[in-house]
Order: sequence, then C-alpha cells, then structure tokens
Amino acid sequence: MAAAFCSVVRRVEELGDLAQAHIQQLSEAAGEDDHFLIRASAALEKLKLLCGEEKECSNPSNLLELYTQAILDMTYFEENKLVDEDFPEDSSSQKVKELISFLSEPEILVKENNMHPKHCNLLGDELLEWWPLSHFPLWLSQTSLLSLGPLPLP
Repeated sequence: MAAAFCSVVRRVEELGDLAQAHIQQLSEAAGEDDHFLIRASAALEKLKLLCGEEKECSNPSNLLELYTQAILDMTYFEENKLVDEDFPEDSSSQKVKELISFLSEPEILVKENNMHPKHCNLLGDELLEWWPLSHFPLWLSQTSLLSLGPLPLP
C-alpha cells in the first residue's frame, strides 16, 4: 500500500510540474499578474515542497488536494479568458478540450490508484463540488462543440 501511495506522490509531482510550466506560459502571455494564476502557482510550489518530504508518502490526499486546487484556479483563469474573447471560433474548441483534460487528471489518478474521495477524505467540500463534472469529458467526446449552440442561462 505504501508503494502505491508513493506512486501517487510521484505522479502528482509530475502533473504539478506540467501544470506549473503551463501556468508560467499563461502568466507570460497575460503580461500581468492574475490572482488565480498566483494562487495556482503558490499551491503548486507548496505541492513541490511536500512531495520532497518523505513523510508525505504515507498520505497523498493533501497533495492531490493541492494539485486539484491549482488546476481549478488555472482553468478558471483560462475559462474567463475564453469568455472575455467570446470563445474565438478558431481556437476555443481545442482550448475547452485542453481544460477538460486538465480537470480530468485528478479523477484519473484517483481511479488508477483505487482511491475514492468519499472514503479517503481526499478533497475538501469546495473541491468535491466539481467532481460530478467528471462525466463531461465522455459526453464531450461524443458531441461536437460547434453543434452545441448557445447554452441557456440559468
């Protein structure tokens, strides 16, 4: 079991490094500091520090929580950018697919390691709220974004 948890730690650390590189690109492209990118980067820096501590190998839930929070902050920034740009026809479909891929990583990691947030207290309440959206990528793969049309307002 400890080996499986250390595997989770290594994978979360790898994903965190990829996300940090993506956040750096977003920050440079934005040309200004954004609150959500700063929060995401800070969470990933903390994640990096915790991954280096041997004692954290026994409990990966806090690492996954930090990674998930960083991903939610990063994707929130990108979602807002898409909205501000009125979902550019030439790039929004690909960008939405990338966002869904980032948002799917925590769930994939949990499933691959037979973890479940309800049983291992993996995520806080506000992070658990997005969990049902995990079925969206399956739906998206069967539907063209261009055929969706405008979504109704609540």
